[in-house]
Formats: sequence, C-alpha cells, structure tokens
Amino acid sequence: MLLPSGLVLDAAVLPPLDKMSITTLAVLVLCWVFGSRTPRPQPSYFLLIFPAVLVFCPILTSFTNSYELQTASASIPGFYPLTGLKFSGRHLLLLLPMYIGFRYLSTDDARAALLASIPTATLFYSIPMLFEIRMSPQLHRWVYGYFPHASFAQQMRDGGFRPVVFFSHGLALALFTAIALLAALILLRQRTRIFGLSAGLSATYLTALLLLCKSLGPVLYAVTLSPIILLTKPRFWVKIGCAASLFVCAYPILRSTGLSPTDLVTSVARSVSVDRSKSFETRLQNEEQLLSKAREKPLLGWGEWGRNRIYDEWTGQDISRTDGAWILQLGTFGWVGYIGLFGLMAAAEFAALKRTGKEITPANINRGGLALLLGVYIIDSIPNATDFSLIFLMAGAAASVPRPQRSDAVSTRLRNAGQTIKPVAGVGTT
Repeated sequence: MLLPSGLVLDAAVLPPLDKMSITTLAVLVLCWVFGSRTPRPQPSYFLLIFPAVLVFCPILTSFTNSYELQTASASIPGFYPLTGLKFSGRHLLLLLPMYIGFRYLSTDDARAALLASIPTATLFYSIPMLFEIRMSPQLHRWVYGYFPHASFAQQMRDGGFRPVVFFSHGLALALFTAIALLAALILLRQRTRIFGLSAGLSATYLTALLLLCKSLGPVLYAVTLSPIILLTKPRFWVKIGCAASLFVCAYPILRSTGLSPTDLVTSVARSVSVDRSKSFETRLQNEEQLLSKAREKPLLGWGEWGRNRIYDEWTGQDISRTDGAWILQLGTFGWVGYIGLFGLMAAAEFAALKRTGKEITPANINRGGLALLLGVYIIDSIPNATDFSLIFLMAGAAASVPRPQRSDAVSTRLRNAGQTIKPVAGVGTT
C-alpha cells in the first residue's frame, strides 16, 4: 500500500516484478522463516489442476502466435515460446499469494487476523486519503515523481477529487475501501474490535470514507451486501461467492448470446448520470470489438504485447480500452487461460462452501466472510481490471483447512479393537 504503482522491473527473460510481486516474494520468505507450523493442508484436485493450466497456458499460446502482426504504421512483436516462458513465470508469481493463504492462513485464527487486517490498514490509510480528497491526489507524484495513471481527469468527480494515494487508480482504492467496510461488518457479527475500536464505529467511519471516494460501483457493492452480512448466515455468503464465480466463468458466453445484464446496468447508470451512461455504453461497444477479435483465436488467445487489441486500419493507432479483467484474460490467453484463472476462483469458492457449516460460529463467519469478499472481487473483474494478489490470498485462506495430526497407526488400530499389548514371560520386548 506504500510502494509505487505502475513501476515494473522487466528483465529480458525473468518475469516482470512490480510492487505486488516484490511484496509477495518478501512475505513468502518471511512465512518460510517465521510462518505457522500447522500441518500442510490437503488440496483438492481442482485446486491443483487450474493453477497448472494457468501457469502453462502462456507457453501453449506462444505456439500459435510466434509471428508479427502488421498495422498501418508499425509491427507488433510475436509472442514467442521464450516470451511464453517469461509469462508463465509471471503467472507463477501471481499464484504465490494463494499458496501463502492456503498454507499459512489455514486456521480460524489466521483467517480472523486476515479479515481484521483489511479495515485496520484502511483506518491508517484514511489519513492520506482524506488529505487527497481535500487537496487533490498528489502524494504519488510528490513521493515518487510521477502520477500512476495516464489520466488525472478521471480522479475528478462531482466538483471534487477521489483519492489515489499509492494505488494505481481511484477506483482500485475505492474498491479496497468497500472491502474494508464489508470486512468490518463481518467482524461486527462476532463482536471483534478493530484496533481497539468497536467494529460498528469503524464501519460507520469507513462508510463515510467510501462515500467520499465518489465511485458508484464500490458503493453499490456495500449497499447490496451490508444487509446480507448483518441478517443472514455465513453459509449463504459463500453461496453468493459461488454464484458470482460461476457467473463470471460463463460471462463471455452470456455476453455473446445477449443474456448478460448489460441493459439493466445501463439503465442504472443513466439514472445516476448521463455522463456515466455514455461512458458505460462506450465501454460496451469497445468490449464487443475486443470480443469479436478474441473469437478469432478462441482457445489460446493472441498473447501479450497488445496483440489482442484493436488498431485503426488507416493510422495504426490503438483505439481499444481493456477495462475489464475478463476481456483482457480472454483475448490474451483464450478460453484455456480464462478458465484457468476464473475456474481456480470458482474452485476456491466451492471448497469454502464444502467446509462452511450451517451454524453461526466464529469459524464459519471468518471463512464465509472471506468467501464473500472474494466474490466481490470476482464480480468486479467484469467492469475493472485489478491486481489479483489480495484476491488469491483470500481464495487460499477461504479454501484451506489444516490436515489433522497423524497418530501412530498401530496403536490406533489396537485401541479401536480394544486390545492391549501384554509382555510374554521370558521374552524381551523392543
């Protein structure tokens, strides 16, 4: 949350390193040294298959894209096997937070600590957020010398500013604030205090902070899910996450067949603001063009370097906007990469459903809460592209359960049979 956004260390062969991958590697080393000594969890087959698909997909994609693409004014590089190996490494780094969550956050106490850490961090982060709401988002430029997003105007809303601080965009920070608010409400269900404050007081403060972020989507998530958290059981939360993951897995098909709720979202945006409605309609038109190009290589996609984008046939200028993570993944790595990514999230949600009981207990609240927050991030991958590090951390923690300690097999069998070991006279025992 304090490192610079948009800064990538990209060596020739090694996977690119940014603020999230560097943080992940540092946390992994610390977990190896100081982490939990609980028994290693036993993953399901799906939690092994989908990561393997996601890691090896770039190599497979490179076999069908090892050629340049010509535009009116330039040439787009080919996605060669060596490049595919590079991005396989990137996907492996992307999956490390899920391993950390699955291995080291598999206990109820660990899941509770993860839930509490999100609103706690946001309470501290609210200080620079409030500064930028009043003074404009300048901290990233003052500290690191540049602004993390190409358009500063996108951070201006309703005669004021929405904060960015050290996030990549104001939308990303607003979504994190909404997640923190929902996490505080989850902790309210078990009367957990957040940094010495009651969870209810923290949730009230975070509600005001979220409204000041001036982002419609995160506010809608909070308004919709807050009563569900306060009035329903944790197992129902996990079911919402499962439904969200299945919806996103099928979204390209729903979008192609006209079954996605785009008309409903358009009408809601129109009721809020004409400008927001026009922006959303422009996004839909752009996604239709990108989806049409993705259909040309449906299985393995076009690869990286912008090969999945749309270029003007006369000027060669890039005229596409890839806002949603779903269209980015589908166009870049096809259905194989798409199912590898979102199928993994669905597998984590259903693993959490299997391990969440019907009772309202602290353990079920912690696991169900993480599954619900994961569902919010999954749904948000349709309109926005976000970093998956925290998403995979939540997925690993929600799906994991420590393996029970093994006892001596022989003693167990004898004890179950009601037998005892009696020494025989004159015969030594070992």
